[in-house]
Amino acid sequence: MLAGQLIDLDPEAAYQHAQAAVSRAGRVDVVREAAALTAYASGRYEEALREVRAVRRMRADSSLRAIEADAERGLGHPDKAVEIIEATDATSLDLAEQVELVLVSSGARADLGQSDVGLVIVDDALAVLPEAADEELRRRLMEVKAERLTELGRDAEAADVLEAMPAPVEDTDIIDVALFQDADVDNKRSALRGSGSALAEEFDCALLDLDGTAWSGDERIEHAAASVIEARQAGMSSAFVTNNAMRTPAQVAEKLNGMDFDANADMVMTSAMDIAAIMAEELDEGSKVFVLGGPGLRLAVEEQGFTLVGSADESPAAVVQGLDKEVDWAALSEGAFAIERGAAFYASNLDATLPVERGQALGNGSLVRAITHATRKRPTAGGKPEPGIYRRASALVGATNPLAVGDRLETDIMGAVAAGIPAMHVLTGVHQARDVIRAPRGQRPSYLAIDMRGLLESHPAPKHHRDGTWTCGVSQVAKVTRSGSLMLDDVELTVPVTVSIDSYRALAAAAWEYADAAGEPVTCPEMSVVDNDDPSGIVRAPEAAAGEERGDDILAATATADELPEPGEETPTFLPGEEELEELLARTADLDDEER
Repeated sequence: MLAGQLIDLDPEAAYQHAQAAVSRAGRVDVVREAAALTAYASGRYEEALREVRAVRRMRADSSLRAIEADAERGLGHPDKAVEIIEATDATSLDLAEQVELVLVSSGARADLGQSDVGLVIVDDALAVLPEAADEELRRRLMEVKAERLTELGRDAEAADVLEAMPAPVEDTDIIDVALFQDADVDNKRSALRGSGSALAEEFDCALLDLDGTAWSGDERIEHAAASVIEARQAGMSSAFVTNNAMRTPAQVAEKLNGMDFDANADMVMTSAMDIAAIMAEELDEGSKVFVLGGPGLRLAVEEQGFTLVGSADESPAAVVQGLDKEVDWAALSEGAFAIERGAAFYASNLDATLPVERGQALGNGSLVRAITHATRKRPTAGGKPEPGIYRRASALVGATNPLAVGDRLETDIMGAVAAGIPAMHVLTGVHQARDVIRAPRGQRPSYLAIDMRGLLESHPAPKHHRDGTWTCGVSQVAKVTRSGSLMLDDVELTVPVTVSIDSYRALAAAAWEYADAAGEPVTCPEMSVVDNDDPSGIVRAPEAAAGEERGDDILAATATADELPEPGEETPTFLPGEEELEELLARTADLDDEER
């Protein structure tokens, strides 16, 4: 199968070939195995898990356990990876599969901050590895052992292990020289992905945030509408996903059309619609509901068949709260009364703030806390970052392979990660490059772009090199110092800086790797990001102007030494008080000649 030939050289192309095979022979176990392996190799961990489990159902065995565990690691769940490994009967696996499990287990322990345990796991495996075992297995175990030792600060021992490693097996086949261009690239992965073609061609739908992504308040965002329209022409449909529960879908579409997005109400998923759907799953049809919110929330609740009431005295089964800029003390108190009497409590979202032109205004979450504080009841929440809103938005437009797009890490990106949906972050809203580089696990996007034009572009995958550095596309070389400072081409980034988009991607990969190992984010200055062809994005070492000027002064002083007057009669060879020493030297000169 061509996918198998490509998987190491071009995982994305291998994935596409495997998908083509699945469409023709999806009930053949080896085809689904290829789909699992290529999904894993291309960073589609959620999909890899589904395919692995499909293979296991077909074969009724423990196939691909290491891939399953490592995919959980890729999704940020090292604890689940450990559970999978511990539940595996290793005696049913061949030696190579057992080694793969050991490698993943050691890595998962390191992810959990247990590098010492990870070291013991690899040491134990090396101790029982048969002498006749494939040297490549021994080499890989030793390589991971060196990584654990390095993480534990035992650099000298790590160097000894690397020195003692068996040499890689020479491949005597004729290979294209181009394959050696990344000879020092290892297999360390990043949450940041690459794509072989434009994202609009790889995903069937863009789940688009509104404020900060599609528009900025009442202002257009450059390239946003035009990029979305062009993505549609490439086959990527659009859905607009918002935590704003005040507007109805028709009102949202009207505003979008005023900015040339060519949208309709059927493309809009609001947090009001999301929480109303959750309520429909939990409450009886026709139940009475007290609504604290605007027209968008009231319409969504009514469309789910609930009966709206205006007072706690009407015994509502539930209270649902969405942002309402006109809400007052009386309305909040009425909701609290109903909850105290047993009504269930729901909230369209828990956003603490709402960005406005003057700054960060109170969001729905801040108002929800007033009722929570009074009633001691926490609401069931919808909207982002809950995963359900993304899944419902995908179902709304019939998407099966969606991409989320947003500007806020703790809502847009976190919700997509929770839903298992890849996300592209844009720098047109709240969170900027520095925030992304310092993002914790669970809030890291799969793709990074300056703006919505990122939908129309292919994205290079970051590459980790054996010297601990990262590159991406045409980036400069990124790394993090032991103290957590970022560097590009050995220039430490300590002051506000402008970098290229590919260097930004490489820095993000390096920063996330460091944060996972150190348990804290890197130190990062404010950062602007420009296109790769913008020369202002090249970071260069600062000129040591002050030091050079001091050096020039010294050279200038020594250059005038020849202009000083020669000692004359009025200029004593010895300083005053040294005449006696001159006389003594003159008297002993003959003695020196005799000794010579």
